[in-house]
Amino acid sequence: MKPGKKSKGSKGLRIQTGELKGRLIPSPVSPEGKSNFTPAIIKKSLFDIIESLQLQGRLNLEDAAFVDLFAGSGQMGIESLSRGFARAVFLELAWDRFESLKGVLDKLGKPHLVLRKDAFRFYSGFDIPEKTKVYFMDPPYSFWDKKTEKLKNVVEEIAQNEPGVAAIIVQSPLPLNWEGFTPRSFGRNTLNVRVLA
Repeated sequence: MKPGKKSKGSKGLRIQTGELKGRLIPSPVSPEGKSNFTPAIIKKSLFDIIESLQLQGRLNLEDAAFVDLFAGSGQMGIESLSRGFARAVFLELAWDRFESLKGVLDKLGKPHLVLRKDAFRFYSGFDIPEKTKVYFMDPPYSFWDKKTEKLKNVVEEIAQNEPGVAAIIVQSPLPLNWEGFTPRSFGRNTLNVRVLA
């Protein structure tokens, strides 16, 4: 974890904005000793994009779900709940992170769906009532070495076949030249945005 990202005496990050502002999100440390948190500037930019869609009348958070396919600590989905999304959907395959995330979400008492599923296979068709969805994908950066085509295929399947998708946002180490995506780079991180609404 980068300096300045960790709250003193805690293992995690705090919610930046909204109803849950200040709440701590713990993060289990991986066997490699890593806590893969999204940098604050990336988080701010992502929710600025979402706010812009709201202002344009292309997204209504009161009837929208935020879908995080590689949830990890769950910080992005929990931030989305704090900022007004009706529901957040979390997919996390690692057992320790899944269990930790379940515990955190149960305490928050916000509408959510958390699944221990492989995002490459279970990326759509969720049993949720919301009409619109924003998809967020931040797979481990090691995936980009060998699984770029698989990630691209998931995105294309979502864009073409999943109803009610307002936007797909992919975080990656480098800009993606995928059809319909606009990259926004911040140092060693890039947000790639495809608006469908």
